[in-house]
Amino acid sequence: MTIESSTKIFKSGNSSAVRISRDIMNAAGLKVDDRVNVVFNFHDGSVVIKAADAETKFHDHFSEILKKSMDEDQAALDFLKSCGNKSR
Repeated sequence: MTIESSTKIFKSGNSSAVRISRDIMNAAGLKVDDRVNVVFNFHDGSVVIKAADAETKFHDHFSEILKKSMDEDQAALDFLKSCGNKSR
């Protein structure tokens, strides 16, 4: 599901700014004064605005996510190994 909103870039002091609709702010869990990261992708020309703490939350839980992934990978490898032993 996506939420789209058309807006214009406008001047704000010595910088440029964009307005983000209330619907998008609510869906993204953002509020006024939250920190965001803005990323430009040279490959497709997209500009992505992400909550700055979203990346921090991921990094805070990285070791937990990695362990879970490795456990799932090991379970799959064990299953494949047991299938291979049955065909002999």
